[in-house]
Amino acid sequence: MKFTLNDYQAVAVGDLLAALGRAKKLYFDDDDPQETSVALTAPTGAGKTVIAAAVIEALFFGSDRFDFAPDPGAVVIWFSDDPNLNDQSRFRLMQASEKLTWDRLVHVRPPFAMRQLEPGKVYFLNTQRLSKTSLLTRGYVVSDTDVELEGFKTAAPPDQLAWNIWATVDNTIQDDDLTVYFVLDEAHRGFDNQTSSDRTTIVRRLVAGDKMRFAMPIVLGISATIGRFKQAMDTADARGTRRALPDVVVEPSRVQASRPG
Repeated sequence: MKFTLNDYQAVAVGDLLAALGRAKKLYFDDDDPQETSVALTAPTGAGKTVIAAAVIEALFFGSDRFDFAPDPGAVVIWFSDDPNLNDQSRFRLMQASEKLTWDRLVHVRPPFAMRQLEPGKVYFLNTQRLSKTSLLTRGYVVSDTDVELEGFKTAAPPDQLAWNIWATVDNTIQDDDLTVYFVLDEAHRGFDNQTSSDRTTIVRRLVAGDKMRFAMPIVLGISATIGRFKQAMDTADARGTRRALPDVVVEPSRVQASRPG
């Protein structure tokens, strides 16, 4: 990390890593696999992105300080309702960590056609990229005349996709060698009653899945107002299978006490 973590930030990072380690074990439990969610709630100015950077860095590279072994199959999907917020978050992650370089922080935008996402990278998505009119959601039916590349057939036409983004995410979730960590930035916004029904449907479809799509294995919600996120998790979990792990809470008093003067 480029920044020295404040005491309250270090505590939050340690608690989150413990929660995510537990979440991975629960998800890959052969007897009773469970999808999970954990919430990070911290006031404005607490450095939520710095905390997230330290967590992601540990997921990818491990951490002696937090006694955390790296997850070689870790794939992070960073999702927000606002592309500008994604730009800010990507920049702040690079500011906070020398290991989270630009090539590891990937904006998912057309043209983008991969069978599955790669471990050791953070993929930034937003609701606009997953709307019905987005180029990323256009499908393509592979034919016998298409080119075969690395064992998978890929479409030749440049304006069509061999795999749309939904299929790419599903393929990633299905790979037992990968662990998908879904970070919902400003988590309450995706489920806010003020947002359009289309946006709400997209977020819930990502989190909970549906008849055609897989649910996110591990959800980390980041927000200053986490109550609505927790309610949304309950609403989205129609099957009753997602397990909520204890919240990681940064108290405003600790943030205030850390400031000089």
